[in-house]
Amino acid sequence: MASGWQPLGNFGHYLEFALAAMKRFWLVFICGLVAGLSSLAIQYSAARPELLKEPIANVASGSASFMILDSPRYIENFQIYQASIKLLSIDLGETTETVSVRGEISGGQEFSIAATGQIYSCRLELRPAESNGRSGFRSSCKDKPRLKAEAQAQQQFITSVRNSFLDNARGVTPESMGLVAGLAIGDTTLVSQELKDEMKAVSLTHLTAVSGANCAIVLAMAYLLIRRMGGGKWVRLSLGLLTLVAYVLLVGAQPSVLRAAVMAAAVLIAISLGRKSAALAALALAVMVLLIADPWLATDYGFLLSTAATAGLLILTEPLVRKFSSHMPKWLAICLAIAISAQVFCLPILLQLQSGLATYSIPANILAEPLVAPITVLGIAAVVFSIPVPWLSQFLFYLASFGASAIVWIAQFFSELPLNRLAWPTGVLGALAALAVILASLLWLRAEPTGLRNIGITSLAIISAISLGAILFGQVRSITWSSQNWTLVNCDVGQGDALVIRSKGAVALVDVGRNDKQIDSCLTELGISRIDLLVLTHFDLDHVGGVRGAVDNRSIGTVLISPFKDERWAATGTNTYLNSLGLRMIEVEKGTSGQLGDFSWTVLSPNKDAAGSEDSNDASVAMFWESPEFNLLTLADTGEKAQMRISATGNWLSAQRIHKLPLVLKVAHHGSADQYPELIEELRPDLSLVSVGADNSYGHPTKRTLNLLEQVGSVIARTDLLGSVAISPSEGGLAVSSSRQD
Repeated sequence: MASGWQPLGNFGHYLEFALAAMKRFWLVFICGLVAGLSSLAIQYSAARPELLKEPIANVASGSASFMILDSPRYIENFQIYQASIKLLSIDLGETTETVSVRGEISGGQEFSIAATGQIYSCRLELRPAESNGRSGFRSSCKDKPRLKAEAQAQQQFITSVRNSFLDNARGVTPESMGLVAGLAIGDTTLVSQELKDEMKAVSLTHLTAVSGANCAIVLAMAYLLIRRMGGGKWVRLSLGLLTLVAYVLLVGAQPSVLRAAVMAAAVLIAISLGRKSAALAALALAVMVLLIADPWLATDYGFLLSTAATAGLLILTEPLVRKFSSHMPKWLAICLAIAISAQVFCLPILLQLQSGLATYSIPANILAEPLVAPITVLGIAAVVFSIPVPWLSQFLFYLASFGASAIVWIAQFFSELPLNRLAWPTGVLGALAALAVILASLLWLRAEPTGLRNIGITSLAIISAISLGAILFGQVRSITWSSQNWTLVNCDVGQGDALVIRSKGAVALVDVGRNDKQIDSCLTELGISRIDLLVLTHFDLDHVGGVRGAVDNRSIGTVLISPFKDERWAATGTNTYLNSLGLRMIEVEKGTSGQLGDFSWTVLSPNKDAAGSEDSNDASVAMFWESPEFNLLTLADTGEKAQMRISATGNWLSAQRIHKLPLVLKVAHHGSADQYPELIEELRPDLSLVSVGADNSYGHPTKRTLNLLEQVGSVIARTDLLGSVAISPSEGGLAVSSSRQD
């Protein structure tokens, strides 16, 4: 009888253990959550003191002193430098206030030599920052910043080591030099944007700068060296922790490095105390400690990817190696398992940064990863000898560049292969599908009962079959949809605008979206190598941020811009970049006209010198395009007031011109509610294009605008639902196709 009750007794034991574990989990979770929320509240309020709220809201300026908190970052798209600062004092007219407030500063070449810890003064203009961001304000100097104090001796030493290391940079190619510097000390100034794009295309971005893997390599190198020299466990612990601190100071407090350093410290301490080195527990501890110290890491993609990749490696690598080892050599099984484990766990996060899957990410990572350790070791050795023995540092740097050049070749080779991006659902659906892949993988590889393992492998098979079918269908669609005799293509660039117009071989591009890669991908797919007319309607980032992606490697004719005096970073940076290329830029106004193939175009807004325009949206360039087959009205981001002015402009709105041919309307401002209903009712467009990002935070397109378009009988084509949309004339009026569906 007793033996018959034994399974029930075991079940009760397991249940009691599970309940106790859950209690501990929830206790730790709740305590961590309370601590994190308290830290968030304290830091958020400290960055937004009451005495600065009004000056920031009113964009006030005054004599100020501030400390540089990190090395200025070069924003290549706009040719400016950005850095985090701590505002120390500011004179806003009455008294000089002493404060300690974190913010962001942007500036030109004068900040290229600024170093962490230095204190500067200038007449600082304060502007509002993101309401939910870490920083309490954005700022820029209205005069030349003046250095008031150097950094502390410790920081000066670190800066001198970094500078000496970069001065000793030698390599077989400039790209390989940049990659060695990135892997060794996290400096990406020598890495070209082209290489960054190629690395991103094959999911090798983590190799352009320091990551958690580099931190682990450095610690292992130091730990083994100390052990070889006979150091005891407490010596190994002390020097190991010092190595971690020194490395973090050298490369900067990058999220992935912080995660790796705290996790490694936890493992070192556990080993030294004679405890098991529970890596998953150390990872959880590192994440909890860092999120309490800096709650904004929860929204940092670098931190999230580092955490997810590490979790994947710890959970999936071992069972995958066992599965693969029976079918291939052990070394290949390990490489494949590592690449797959990290990619699977990172998938939900990667889908928020890119559209689709990198086709060749696994083979690219398998080939590149073995090169990381020797490059890192040689790079760190070059850092150590950069000041005392420069020639040795140069030799080690050059030696490391051979491995780096191989990684560069791998990135270039795979990024240039056809079909390097596979379709995958976007938004919430895509993230849920990715999470389903993770759960199914865990059931297949980690579940003990056979039934659960079968559920996991069946789920993976179903997901793979559906994904493969969708991918093949998407590739067939991408080959066929844009091969038609199109005249217009509304490129899917997310929450932004980019419209391509083609007539008799001449091409116009109206806006370029926010992202270089998205607009470049669309133009490449369409076979566009020359843009005869580039129209930048205004300088909001979602209209000009992708300018390099559109312009680089293409010949450009004339550039049309708004005459509105815009001093934002996007405006000054874009103008500087286009001027540096020697492009012909024309400020247009109402009445400016020209020809593009069979299209004649006329600018409807803004007025001369943007007179009467309240802001950049109000002054954005609206144009009317006429052809023998159909007409097109592009309204940029104009709102109701601008549209009212456009309605009263000349005779373009006459029934004879508007209604004799089909009319395509490029709906203003991504379908926002700020529309002039009478204009749309008068236009009665046959087709309305809405360029909008899926699940955007603005609520675009609004129900009001969609209802208005439906009421006048217009067909609505949205990029968030259809992807890129192609329009071509047909006997029945207009033929519409899209990259996702007909």
